[in-house]
Amino acid sequence: MIMELIMNLPIRNPMNHNQTLYYDSSYRGLPLWPQHVPYIQEPLDGLHDTMTRALDEHPRTLAVRFDLRVPVAGIPLHLEPPMEHFIRAVNRKVKAKYDRERLLKGYAHPCTVRYARKAEQSIQSPYEHYHIVIFVNNDVFRQVGNLGPGDNSELGKIIRDAWYSTGGVNAGPTEYLIHGSTPSYRRLKGPFNSSSQEIREAFRHYSYLCKESTTLYQRGRPSFTTSRK
Repeated sequence: MIMELIMNLPIRNPMNHNQTLYYDSSYRGLPLWPQHVPYIQEPLDGLHDTMTRALDEHPRTLAVRFDLRVPVAGIPLHLEPPMEHFIRAVNRKVKAKYDRERLLKGYAHPCTVRYARKAEQSIQSPYEHYHIVIFVNNDVFRQVGNLGPGDNSELGKIIRDAWYSTGGVNAGPTEYLIHGSTPSYRRLKGPFNSSSQEIREAFRHYSYLCKESTTLYQRGRPSFTTSRK
């Protein structure tokens, strides 16, 4: 009976026929949240590949999960799409840190910023917002706090400043624009291994970005993207 029910469920996403709906409660041997079924296959693939590449390059990886909300006034029209602007800003700030440390110390740990992000909108959250996880070298960034104004961690400041510049707002009244998750960060050890408990828990946590419900579909803007390399 259950198998018949699953077989009768749609395979193609009715909101985007280029996407495949995914109904299992695990993916490549990794756990998913059953309450968020159906997922979308392509974002699950992208998340898995992004985590794999991050852990291959940085055997000690810091993964940070947070939400970004668009200011009520919206994003300045002259800017590029919000997520592109935000990621570029984060990358510039991370590169500037690398350049400073190499100049001062003669050596600095490299740090490639990788990410997965999803655009959402729902009745409960009527304004456009983004769910994001970024992966960085844990030898460069040790941890973050809650990403609010009181979070003085270096990476926390980078994330806040990048989003404030994207929204064209000052830091003062924008506490509600950035929310850390629980936990806000995880320390992962590579390479990627589906039997590692910490990686399994992290993948389930971040798989929330791959669920179909509340996904914001916009013409000309993908609802889900990951870093390209």
